[in-house]
Order: sequence, then C-alpha cells, then structure tokens
Amino acid sequence: MISRHRIRFKDCDPLGHLYNSRYLDYLLEAREDHILEHYEMDLEKYATDEGRAWVVVNHEISYFKEAKRNEYVKIRSAMISLNEKSILNEYQMWNDNMTQLKCLMWTRFLHIDIRDKKVVNHDKEMMIRLEAILETLSEKNFKNRCLQISKQAFNLETMK
Repeated sequence: MISRHRIRFKDCDPLGHLYNSRYLDYLLEAREDHILEHYEMDLEKYATDEGRAWVVVNHEISYFKEAKRNEYVKIRSAMISLNEKSILNEYQMWNDNMTQLKCLMWTRFLHIDIRDKKVVNHDKEMMIRLEAILETLSEKNFKNRCLQISKQAFNLETMK
C-alpha cells in the first residue's frame, strides 16, 4: 500500500528537516490508514471488541535522504513476516515521484491480550486474514535489505 503525505512545519527542525522521531509517527500512521482503507481492519475496533492488539517490540530504521518541510512524500507499507504471536512490517518513505528513498524501517509487533497484558497467539480467523496480506521478501536481514533497496533507489535516481 502507498499513500501520499506532506511533511508538516511543526515536525521539522530549524533546518527544515523532519525530526528523526517524527519519521516513526508518519510511517506508523500511514500503516494504520493503509490497513483500514485497503484491508478493512480497524485496529481500535479490534482492541475494543476482541480485547487484543499489537504492541511494538522494536524498530530498525535507516535514513537515506532528509525529508524536508512542506515536501510531499510517499509511504509504502507491507507486512513482510508473520508467525502465531508476532508480525513484522516494512515501511519505506520516498520522495513524491518515488525516485529517491528517504528511509526504510522494520517494526516487529507482538500480539497481546489487552486485559491480561500477555502475549497471545493469533486466532485461526486472524491468521487467515494476515496470511492473505503477507508480502514475503527474499531478504530476511535488515542491513542487507537496506543495501538491496538503496541500490534499487540509486538506480531509479540515476535514471531520471
């Protein structure tokens, strides 16, 4: 899934560059929109109705080019790994014409029972839904994925 966003003035440092911490907000918020709009999965409703949610375990992020104040960017997100208790999402931020990679992030989430505050397995129905949207990558290592995608981005940038 891909969506378009404008980098806001309030999210930038005095040089006009997006604060590092705000990259996470832009990427995670874009993913929430993607899954609601494209997969009809409402995370708030799931938490309220089922008493379950996903919590962040860790982020791995690499910055390639600065995102600048008032610039339009495109954010791509995908779930790239899945098991009975966790998911791994990949996020990419690109310039508006998708020829320059701004950043790449992987985030691992654990599936929890909100009431018990314990990790729980995805139920069978959820596993089926998640498997349907899984986009597997050949590269399973974040550093190697950064090299792979930055080479692709470099090729796109030199072709323009």
